[in-house]
Amino acid sequence: MGVAAVSNEFSVRNLGEQFNLMLASLGPWCYVPGFLLLVGATWYYFRGKRMIPQALEDDELFPQANLTFCRAMFLANLATVLMFLAMALGYAASWGVNLSWFLLIGHIIWMTAIQARIISATKKLFPEKRGDIFDFKFQKDWYESCDEAERQQTAQCSYQAFKVMGLIFPGIMAILSILSVIDLVAPSYSLLVGGLWLVQQFVYNYTSLQMDKKRS
Repeated sequence: MGVAAVSNEFSVRNLGEQFNLMLASLGPWCYVPGFLLLVGATWYYFRGKRMIPQALEDDELFPQANLTFCRAMFLANLATVLMFLAMALGYAASWGVNLSWFLLIGHIIWMTAIQARIISATKKLFPEKRGDIFDFKFQKDWYESCDEAERQQTAQCSYQAFKVMGLIFPGIMAILSILSVIDLVAPSYSLLVGGLWLVQQFVYNYTSLQMDKKRS
């Protein structure tokens, strides 16, 4: 039994090492998914931009134009996350580090430009919208310019994200705890994920407490 347990542990550890080597071998290729999403975001942006003149005069076309820009921003936001993943994996690679720097800069420029264009185009559909994407107060200004229905939509989306992460965080913590016990991952991984979970819970509960104090 002891020999079998040790053998299984080493096989799992070797599998982990092989997986890390595979990720390191990708190099600059890690940026491909993010760039593909940016291509999609750019395509939706130009499609929506062509619809603006007619959408401002046609009430039936207006929601379709707005949805097109929403899809563009959705892809651009996902590309942002993939960029950071690619940055971490690209510089841990055994080749193409200089190319990874070039791709990172290109990704940031493209991502920022398309997001700014989408926001600008959305403001043409909704002139009451406020906020500069290059301003640190952009999210606050944009939210304050939303009507009640849009704020309710934001609240529902936030709730869904909180509910999903409330399931993911405990699951990941349990897996990391098991892997840490058998020395497959460092305890610092659990500390990192636990810290993120703690921040989420603190912000949610602190905000709820402050809102309750205002109503009391």
